[in-house]
Amino acid sequence: MNTPAILSAFALLPALLCADPADLPVYLYPHAAAFHDKIDGLKARGLTLTDYHIHIRGGMTPEKAAERQEKSGIRSAVLENVGREWPLSNNVVLATFIDTCSKARAAGRRLPIGIQVNDRDWYKQIDPPLLKRLDFVLADTMIMGVNAEGKPRHLWLSDVVIDDPEAWMKQYFAHNMRILDEPVSILANPTYLPPCISNRYEQLWTETRMRRLIAKAVEKSVALEIQAGSAYPKPAFLKLAKSMGAKFSFGTNNHDDKVKDLSRWFEAIDLLDLKPADLATPKKPTL
Repeated sequence: MNTPAILSAFALLPALLCADPADLPVYLYPHAAAFHDKIDGLKARGLTLTDYHIHIRGGMTPEKAAERQEKSGIRSAVLENVGREWPLSNNVVLATFIDTCSKARAAGRRLPIGIQVNDRDWYKQIDPPLLKRLDFVLADTMIMGVNAEGKPRHLWLSDVVIDDPEAWMKQYFAHNMRILDEPVSILANPTYLPPCISNRYEQLWTETRMRRLIAKAVEKSVALEIQAGSAYPKPAFLKLAKSMGAKFSFGTNNHDDKVKDLSRWFEAIDLLDLKPADLATPKKPTL
């Protein structure tokens, strides 16, 4: 977005602050003074944030994402999950998704369009011309192995049980590193742990493992996501990543069209004293 467009977006905020909150659509950020102050603080730092994790689902649309950008000064980028059991399950559906999202405009430009990948052979299943149309690819490490029914194991579910955390962690760390070798742009929820072993974070995510993960992300030019509402990554990882030259992106990871609390974004920016050079412009996927 050019400078006039940024200033135009911020110029909308005073009028919105006067609106009755009950009259505001649920997909727009709250326009309380505290939020306005945070946005002004970002502007003073020279920071313009982009939410690279806006799913088009649950009532959220590209047009709503574009309006959110216009009325908040926080840029919007849209995506959806691609894979065999996910909304974008084949190339025809993916092409339609890209075409539909390409019509939405904010500040006269289309929104960045990406995908979230879940199958580890995803880059072999997408037609190369479609891959070239994408602006970014987001991945996380939260699906590994199979469950009792032979389905992919979703590590965030409460019924996941891990009998030997250290042995499992060795496999999981290798899983993390393999994903960073894929042509991805953003790693979401870095250093995630399933609920059943989340109390062992310091024991399992050792500094050595964190350093290796960060070094791989830097080598591969993969941004590390700071996600609203997520406890991951922990502050120690964020500080280490900053010291090692990693780049950061921001995301909300919505399930519907309602806005999320962005406190964690602002806390991380203050904790790390982020500057414009610390923010990623996620790379386009290439094979």
